[in-house]
Amino acid sequence: RTGDHTGSTLEFTEPGRGSVFGDDATAQLADVLVPGEQLTLDLALSTSGLMQQDVMRAVLEAKPADRYRHISTVLGLGALEDFEEATRELAREARARADAARLERDSIGLSLDEARARFAAAEQRLQTRPQIEALRAETLNFLRRSPASVTVDLGLIMGSSGELHTLAAAMSECIDGIVSFAAIWADVEGERRLLAPEPAPEALESATTEIASAQQEVAEAHDRVTSVDALLAAAQSATEELARLAALAVPLLSEHCPVCGQAIDSAHVERELRSRAADTGTVIALQSEIREARNELAAAERRLAAADGDMRALEAASGRWAAYRSKAEAAEASFEALIAARRVVSVTARSIGELIELEASTLEFLRMGRRRVLEFLDTLERGLDRGAVDRAASEVSSFGEALQARTQRLEEESRRAQELKALADASVQARVEVTELRFKAVQPLVSDIFSRLDPHPAFKTIEFELDTYYRRGTTSPMVRDLVEGISADPLLVFSTSQANIAALSYFLAMGWSAGERGLPFVLLDDPVQSMDDVNVLGFADMCRHLRTTRQLIISTHERRFARLLERKLAPRSTDASTTVIEFLGWDRSGPSVEHRVVEHQLLQEPIRVVQAAS
Repeated sequence: RTGDHTGSTLEFTEPGRGSVFGDDATAQLADVLVPGEQLTLDLALSTSGLMQQDVMRAVLEAKPADRYRHISTVLGLGALEDFEEATRELAREARARADAARLERDSIGLSLDEARARFAAAEQRLQTRPQIEALRAETLNFLRRSPASVTVDLGLIMGSSGELHTLAAAMSECIDGIVSFAAIWADVEGERRLLAPEPAPEALESATTEIASAQQEVAEAHDRVTSVDALLAAAQSATEELARLAALAVPLLSEHCPVCGQAIDSAHVERELRSRAADTGTVIALQSEIREARNELAAAERRLAAADGDMRALEAASGRWAAYRSKAEAAEASFEALIAARRVVSVTARSIGELIELEASTLEFLRMGRRRVLEFLDTLERGLDRGAVDRAASEVSSFGEALQARTQRLEEESRRAQELKALADASVQARVEVTELRFKAVQPLVSDIFSRLDPHPAFKTIEFELDTYYRRGTTSPMVRDLVEGISADPLLVFSTSQANIAALSYFLAMGWSAGERGLPFVLLDDPVQSMDDVNVLGFADMCRHLRTTRQLIISTHERRFARLLERKLAPRSTDASTTVIEFLGWDRSGPSVEHRVVEHQLLQEPIRVVQAAS
């Protein structure tokens, strides 16, 4: 990885295949270190590959559900949760299909009911067929009684079914036109009721004149303030200058004039100079005048603000009246267009007021007339009532068959949804049972590591309590005093050193339990910080077992611990090696680092090492 403060780039090189960079390099590195898709590189590092001192307690402080998911994935149980989630998703999809099938069945059931109603009506019409001419005369007589606001072409009622269709469509179009215009006019009238009286042109002219006068007054008052302010500044400057001269002259006074020799009353001259230096009458008068000028300016500005507010109110009122007139003109144009449209059904109202007054009766007549025309048209088109009955019967039969098919499909989808739900529930139970077995298998390894480090005089064992909350697995670390039968959360009863050991036990156990799924190395960043000497010795012995299955990299700033590890981790066979990288200091060229290889300490009698098994 190379870069600077602005960013960095990862380069991955594999012999015989060249180099890749960036995201490709990250993916290649993850594929090499953690093959497969069950465990990500970030998760592998955080659970069993890299443990930093500043995040060691985060292992114990993580949420129970997150800790459970990490441990399950490391232990190879992620597939169970994936299967459970996939089963729940299939069950949800099956329920959705069953609901859709139920809606479809209900819709077809409604269509079947409507078809049966049409069949019954067709049979009834067949049995009680009305006389066509009598119905025509009845419809014609009704249309002749049209209100004054509308006219109907009565010749169409005597024509064919096509002309009757035209008449019915024209009535619908006329109804829509009247309703649309009535809505527009109601909006115009509502706007009119909200309007205040329209401002007169004289008011706008008066407001403009008032603003101009107020602006002139403000300018004059501002000029006066500026002028008086300048005079006041000059007077104050002159007074201060005279005071300075008096202060300089008084000490120089003598009993005789140095020029003419005349006697001088020094006390009288001193009083006169000091009196004139202290004369502030002019200054006070100017200060009074400047206050008066500023008051006049403030009054002029208030007058200008009031005039401006009045003008804004008048302009806003004028704008609302202009908008109202625009809407009124649009409404009148709509009325003219409605009147100008000469159709078989026409609006003949002489004014907007007449149309609005007769709106209710006109619409009632048109709607009733349209219904009568359509009824007469339906009767006229039933030339063969038996055919209508047969068609209705065919619809009933078709919808009945469709309803039967949809009902069968609903039963199948409901049964599948129930089966998938049962499978999902069973998978939850199975996952809990399998997880308990795996946790029980890992527990001895965690306890063994914890007991070797022996951080607490009473709480000698540590384990994870497994639970299921809302069908989700959770796990929490617990330490136990087997003698007193007491359990506690290590975060509550342990010191920082003891809690670090508990987290370290969890971390190392996950690394060993991961087997081939884990990383081939373990990096520990200052793992013995806050540990007691006895715990440090136990940890050093633990590292001798750890290095037999993993490449072990430990960083520390404790020289004694480093020397201890150098002795403890000295190679005991020819196929092992130990390297010490020691930081010596900094200079202008960068850090100084010393590398050395620890010599092998081969024994005459090989030691048999019993490894912990997961």
